[in-house]
Amino acid sequence: MRAYLKKVYASRLNSTTVIDANRKWFKVDWVELWQFRDLIYLFVQKEFIARYRQTLLGPLWNVLQPLIMSGVLTVIFARLGGLSTDGVPHVLFYLSGLATWGYFSTAFVQTSDILVSSAYILRKVYFPRLVMPLSVVFSKAIIFFIQFSVFLALLAYYKFFTGAGEVIHPNFLKIIFLTPVCLGITALLSLGMGLGFAAITVKYRDLHHVMNFFIQLWFYGTPIVYPVTKIPEKYRWVVFLNPLIPAIDQFRSAFLGTPSLDPIYFLSAFAIAVGTVLVGVLLFTRIEREFVDVI
Repeated sequence: MRAYLKKVYASRLNSTTVIDANRKWFKVDWVELWQFRDLIYLFVQKEFIARYRQTLLGPLWNVLQPLIMSGVLTVIFARLGGLSTDGVPHVLFYLSGLATWGYFSTAFVQTSDILVSSAYILRKVYFPRLVMPLSVVFSKAIIFFIQFSVFLALLAYYKFFTGAGEVIHPNFLKIIFLTPVCLGITALLSLGMGLGFAAITVKYRDLHHVMNFFIQLWFYGTPIVYPVTKIPEKYRWVVFLNPLIPAIDQFRSAFLGTPSLDPIYFLSAFAIAVGTVLVGVLLFTRIEREFVDVI
């Protein structure tokens, strides 16, 4: 037995691991990615801790930021603009949209910049490059759940302790079955688009500025401050181009009981999110073989 163990250890010590560039357009080593799951956890922990290091309020900013933003939107669009929210309390309406949008926008922007911002690590050590984008999506999901908890607390308050409870009708079947799908659509969309932009911005850095402008336009093209019912029927085809619209719409319908779009829009959003991830991984695996040389 000892002789066998010595032989095994000797073969391992004398073995050489050759790391070669990926020559295929679409190849993801899922086994290797799973082996580096501890690294994903460390990156998630690092991202969450480093974000609030040397801050006074720490993670409490994740609670205050959407509440303050909801208050500002209430004053501007509800009080001054007179924009309807289908009878739902304005704070709940805006907060439900901001939680989903905040998850998408922050994960998308940070994922798209992950190769450039982490070049100092990528040049020194090898690990599956998809580890870093995945860690961003997971770390932002933690922030989403913090804001989601705030939303649930306010929902319970308005439902049971105010007169607005008569117009709030949660659908528990939708909450159980559709809420995870809505979150999945948002996560897949942010990951896929982030991977695609990360691959492109390695060579064309000015696209990062275009992306920031694009995000601002996308915010107003998403029903965060207005209900989907305000979109005229002849422009409903736009919903097919923006998968966040059905995700936010179904999220509100599940928790607030607002009118929802036809299920075909929801299925289309899921298909677009999956397709976006496939395209994003395709571009990412294509560029990762050479990005260290140009980053």
